Parts: sequence; structure tokens; C-alpha cells
Amino acid sequence: MKVNRTIERAIEVLSLLSKEKKGLNIKELLEIMQIPKTSLYDILETLVFLEMIEKDFNEQNRYKIGIKSFQIGNSYSGNRELFSLIKKPMQELAEKTNNTVFFAVENNHEIVYMSKFEPEKAIITTSNVGSTNPMYCTSLGKAILSFSPEPKMKQMIDSQSYVKKTSFTLSKDELLKEIEIIKQRGYAIDNCEVEEHMLCIGAPIFNHNKEVIGAISISNLYSENRNIEEEASELLKTAQEISRKLGC
Repeated sequence: MKVNRTIERAIEVLSLLSKEKKGLNIKELLEIMQIPKTSLYDILETLVFLEMIEKDFNEQNRYKIGIKSFQIGNSYSGNRELFSLIKKPMQELAEKTNNTVFFAVENNHEIVYMSKFEPEKAIITTSNVGSTNPMYCTSLGKAILSFSPEPKMKQMIDSQSYVKKTSFTLSKDELLKEIEIIKQRGYAIDNCEVEEHMLCIGAPIFNHNKEVIGAISISNLYSENRNIEEEASELLKTAQEISRKLGC
């Protein structure tokens, strides 16, 4: 069988970067791979364009594994530490609250749904693992925004389009006011802002450095009978449990 050298080298790059938390720069990759610099550069730029890897300009132009690689490998994610840590708490939260539970991260100023658990009698939700949504109108996105460092939060807020998904979708000014409330109470609400029949509550997840790495949410049909404070209390307990397991 004839092996395509370019694809083989691209996979080697992904493999090398997956083993280095701080990533690798071109010089380090060249020393390991022993291939022409122009060939490596073309591979890296293509992988960046495809979001398989990302370039960290704050770390001496180091390349790191990107969100697309994570999404593609999601079917095998049960072996990853994070997913093994969040699985049981999310399942228990889904059954306890009878809500669909999501875990999402931020990528390119959007949220990407990375994991989903449903109760036995689940309400059908439109979001699936691997799909994306804006940050400004989702409880997950607002939770991540609110607890991100000020410069990053401002950058993400300014990048949003603020297209009205429903009549309840917040404007930029309304979002800024709500973020102050979210910071005080610890959780965010998507009150029919993406879909008019859905209400979601989201809370941030923190790592050992107290950095927000994502968020979890509970999602169900909007109803005046839903006890938001009670549901939010259960959500926060789960978010705090997961954060503690991550060293926060």
C-alpha cells in the first residue's frame, strides 16, 4: 500500500503536539521530524486553517492541539481524564433535575457542545455534541464570558454579532448588565433567547488554576412552574464538584 507522505507527516505533527501540553514551535518540530522547513510550514498552516491545531502567540509561537482534533476524537473521549471526571456528575444531575445536561467549551468566541446527558424521559433538544452556538444568548456562553479574565471577556463580547434569535435575545448593553448579575449569583440563564420554548441554566467549570475552562448547563422546556433557584442550586453543586475534582 502506498502511504501519502504529507498525510503521514500531518498525523505525526498531531501526535507530537498531543503529547505536549505547552505545545511545540517550528524549531522543536524540525529537530524531531527532520523534514524540510517549507514542508513543515505548509502542513502547520493547513492544520491551523482547519482548526486541527492552533498557534499560541503568547507562548513563543508554539503550536497546540486545536478544537477540531478534540471534536473528531470525541468518540474516544471516555478515556480522557476530564470526560471521565464529568461523566457521573452530569448523569446524576440529568436524572435529579430531569433536564438535559450539556458540557461546552469556548472556541473562536462560540461555544462548542462537547458532552451531553439526558434523563430517562428526556425532552428533545436541538443541540448535539460537536455543534456550536453564539456565546451572548446561551447560558453556557454567558457563564464562560462572565468568569473569564477581563481582557478576554471584553474581546469575546466585542466579537459577538448580537443577532436576535428570538424576541428575548439580549443586546450588547443588556448582556453587559446581566454579566454583573451572573458574577454575583454564580450562574447564567438563557431565558428563551435561542429558542422561544427553551430555558437553560449554565454554570462555569474551573481548573486547578481557578481558570474557567468551560461550563455545564441544564436545559428543558420553558415553564412558569420551573423552580429556577432550586435547579440552579443543584447545577452549582455539580459544577463545584467537577471543579474540585479538577483541582480548584
